[in-house]
Amino acid sequence: MKRIPQKNITEINEFTFFKLIDYLIKSQLPRFMNLMRMGTTIADLPKGRLDSYRKRATFDWKLMKLNLEGEDFVKFQNTLWNFIEKSPVFQRPASPTLDEQRKLCNARIRALRDHNIAHPISNLHWFNILFQYDASIPIKIGVMQGMAPSVIYALGTEDQYDIAEKLQDGEYTSCFALTEISHGTNAKGMRTTATYDVDSKSFILHSPDFEAAKCWSGGLGKTATHAIIFAQLIIPNGQNHGLHAFIVPIRDPKTHNALPGVIVGDMGEKIALNGVDNGFVMFNNYHIPCKCLLNRTTNVTQDGNYVTSVQNKNKRFGSSLGALSLGRVTVTSICANYACVAMVIAIRYCAVRKQFGPSESEEWPVIEYQAQQWRLFPHLAATYALKIFSAAFTQQVQEFQVKLLNQQKSFNTDNEGIEIHALSSAVKPVSSWTSRDIIQDCRESCGGHGYLKMSRLGDLRAENDANCTYEGENNVLIQQTSNWLLNQWTNMINEKPVHSPFGTADFIKDQNKILLQKFSYSTVHETLTPENLLFFLKWLVCYYLKKTYEQVQHLKSKGDDDFEVRNNSQVFLAQSLSILYAQHAIMKYFIECVQNSKWRSEERNVLIKLCSLYGAVVIEKRLGDFYADGYASTKSHMDKLLRNGIVTLCKELVPDAVALVDVLASPDFIINSPLGMADGEVYKHIKEWIFKDKENFERPLWWREILQSNL
Repeated sequence: MKRIPQKNITEINEFTFFKLIDYLIKSQLPRFMNLMRMGTTIADLPKGRLDSYRKRATFDWKLMKLNLEGEDFVKFQNTLWNFIEKSPVFQRPASPTLDEQRKLCNARIRALRDHNIAHPISNLHWFNILFQYDASIPIKIGVMQGMAPSVIYALGTEDQYDIAEKLQDGEYTSCFALTEISHGTNAKGMRTTATYDVDSKSFILHSPDFEAAKCWSGGLGKTATHAIIFAQLIIPNGQNHGLHAFIVPIRDPKTHNALPGVIVGDMGEKIALNGVDNGFVMFNNYHIPCKCLLNRTTNVTQDGNYVTSVQNKNKRFGSSLGALSLGRVTVTSICANYACVAMVIAIRYCAVRKQFGPSESEEWPVIEYQAQQWRLFPHLAATYALKIFSAAFTQQVQEFQVKLLNQQKSFNTDNEGIEIHALSSAVKPVSSWTSRDIIQDCRESCGGHGYLKMSRLGDLRAENDANCTYEGENNVLIQQTSNWLLNQWTNMINEKPVHSPFGTADFIKDQNKILLQKFSYSTVHETLTPENLLFFLKWLVCYYLKKTYEQVQHLKSKGDDDFEVRNNSQVFLAQSLSILYAQHAIMKYFIECVQNSKWRSEERNVLIKLCSLYGAVVIEKRLGDFYADGYASTKSHMDKLLRNGIVTLCKELVPDAVALVDVLASPDFIINSPLGMADGEVYKHIKEWIFKDKENFERPLWWREILQSNL
């Protein structure tokens, strides 16, 4: 073997040294910089009973949080949470009355506005983090400073922009009034009228009876000076041109008294969200100026003629309500925030709570039980799925709204708007039902302590419950999605394009190839690969689309009208179709997020486990469909592979569970639950919570009645 001269060895060593330095700089500098940023942006968690699990984590939760939410969002949270914790108005009083809750909510909104914090228009997804503290605040801000002004800018003209500016500045307060006592989801059935009067050159608003009273409008009960009112526009010849939007003065901005011709009041105490003063309003031949009509596309001339740039009445109605899509999209983000709080409370508690063990002298944290993992970890995966989906979808919809405001309208934006409507009409129900189930299982997983009001899980459950109803009642709203999907299926059959700019339904064009596939995997790993799980969801969507389409055609052949066809094709068909379409979209966005190059390998590994667990649990619930249609044979063992995979993933996530909720967690003051504090000192905090209320130790004022009953 030829000997290398010493000089060459020195040159090689120098070369290797500088290559090594270059490698270390390129590979480790980003990590070093992240650690530097992390140290100043994310505070350390207190030591306590959760330390053993945090030490077992396979990833750094702080780096994960930075990558998941972005440094700017994390800094925004720090600013918001620090402001809330240090401001006296945000301290939580014990058992406030209904009026005190309304007053407190109003004061907190003013404090946020005065300090220029948390505006919904600046970043809607960031703004929704407020739901983790008190949902009443973002609901009222969202309506007053977000929704109402946005509707004016979207549907109005310069005639109304001065009102929108005063609403945003806080000089006026506003609300959004569409629903009536006897009409909710069926918006076209609203009975409030706005009749143009030639003599006074004004519209006359009128409510024929209490059933036509506008109701449930957030901020209307005690706060609003103005309201966006949807009413049937009638011209002097008696012709009804359908529902139109008006910006209407309700109360005198100087005295706050109701204006003459206006009856306005509060709906009363609700199950939750009582900081929001939901109200009702009726009009008794109430005259409003012509400029109250939001007249971007329609107007009424001084002599009472109706003019419009949109001749089709249905399209005109649709464009009026198009501004509501953002509200449905927002619900997905709200649900993700509720789910985050519930998961933090439940997993931190279950990592501390000990019960039976292998011997009488040994107790295990209940999070080590397979049954408890099965109850919680699929929900943890779903929480990450909702969080990732809602952030991406909200961003897409906000970009779409900007296009509309800038009047960048095209064939593609039309299809984007239609797809947003269809997708939001499905993910809003799926998100609210998912968060409902998450919160309920978290409550049960915490046992009796979870039933205490101090756990906060009962309040979260009640607050989330509204998501199932507002912005469209779930079971009715979801029909909008199946209608769109059936139209896409018809396009495919007729060899027309399937229009899906966001890619949530473009696979329908390949339905023949998809439905011909058979399950052919032999290992758990193959079965639970995220891309394979996504294909299973594509198969299910195509399967249910075909079944629903065939049922629709069958009903039409019998002579059923369109209403009967829609009504009689819902259960086991159209509803399941829409739900699966939403779950497919959520899974799709999750996979795209995981594929982002920003993740470090250990972060990607745990995210893939969560993504696979989310998809596998969704698929497992539909196993019967795969076997019924022959996609899976009895010898394929698809059920066994899926279920073994789910159990395995749940067990593998145990070391990371606490760190995963640390990523999601807000500070203890915001979590506001002794079961979910960052130090894990559950019993210490329960004791503090009980002992701080002196009434817990006092005899009741009616103690003599107890003695008398014992005689």
